[in-house]
Amino acid sequence: MVGKKLKICRRTIAECAKRNRNPQISTLLKIANFIDFPLDEIENNVIQLSKSKFKPKLPLQLHNPEGVEIRAAFLCDGHLPSNPTQHPIYSAYEKELHRRLIDVAHKIFGTFPCKPRKGNKTPQTRLPAIVGRALELSGVPRGDKRLVNCYVPRDIMLGDKNVQIVYLKRVFDDEGDVCFDKHGKKAVRITRSTDITNKNLGFSLSKSEKWKIVRNKNIPINTLLLGEQLLLYKLGIDARIYYEGVYKSRKSKITAKWRIQIGQQDSLRRFAGIIGFNLKDKRRKLFDALKSYRVKEFPNNEAEKFAIKVLNPIYNFFFGNLGKELVKIGRSYDLAGYYLKTLTEKKVIKKIKRGKYVFFN
Repeated sequence: MVGKKLKICRRTIAECAKRNRNPQISTLLKIANFIDFPLDEIENNVIQLSKSKFKPKLPLQLHNPEGVEIRAAFLCDGHLPSNPTQHPIYSAYEKELHRRLIDVAHKIFGTFPCKPRKGNKTPQTRLPAIVGRALELSGVPRGDKRLVNCYVPRDIMLGDKNVQIVYLKRVFDDEGDVCFDKHGKKAVRITRSTDITNKNLGFSLSKSEKWKIVRNKNIPINTLLLGEQLLLYKLGIDARIYYEGVYKSRKSKITAKWRIQIGQQDSLRRFAGIIGFNLKDKRRKLFDALKSYRVKEFPNNEAEKFAIKVLNPIYNFFFGNLGKELVKIGRSYDLAGYYLKTLTEKKVIKKIKRGKYVFFN
């Protein structure tokens, strides 16, 4: 009767009773939940698994660099199903990231058969269910991360510098990109989204599948991104958080997107020297961006005169107005920030909002 109610076949019960086979984790969970037995007490004292194709290295260690990297990967492009008996899935375009994830997983959990498979949009790597349980206990949430208030795990946030570097390098490998456009703009960025469908923030979007800027101070910021910004600050890297807008899907799900951006030359160089990328393409693009900096100062404080000449005809002007003119005369787009800062300190101009300035009357 119990087997029928729990949907466990009689053959499984008979073979497990005769010790001809070991019960699956899903079967143990069904029985434990039915009799209200605290399975966690047993799980915390497991030191050996026998007669299994997958023999993990127990006790599991997730506070070392390999453990930090696999948690960072799953906080970015990984997914832990709500059902703990299902396989954790990692999805990313770059096959190099899949190979690296599998190598790291083998170092932590022991060897097991695993390789990337073709997914709906991106390659997928499926890991054993026990890996998902270990990741959950070490700070990776189950289900849709956009719905959960994620945080950087406490041991990483309070860990030493080397642990934080490993975490950030994997995050930027998975989620980061290097901006180096035709105007000379250079930045390293990561973006994350938060589901705000049920937040009742007092606005509605008529059109779907289109990003839109909605000014609302109650739109919640991505907390995982905040923690990553703090880690960058602790390493001496200036990183700013910007709100990018909201998006309504065909299924009427609304998400808000936030971005961390490292844009100052000294912070970009520090990022490249301390963190950088494991991926060759991103590493090369960052190298090219840093190599393109041209520092050509104007003689005899001519910078102020040039900036005023360019900007004076425009009442409300932007960072880009000066940056494009500097590119035309063979100087760096990013030097506009230096000259605007100088004019602001001398009270020639004033900043009224992000990237927008006006002259003092």
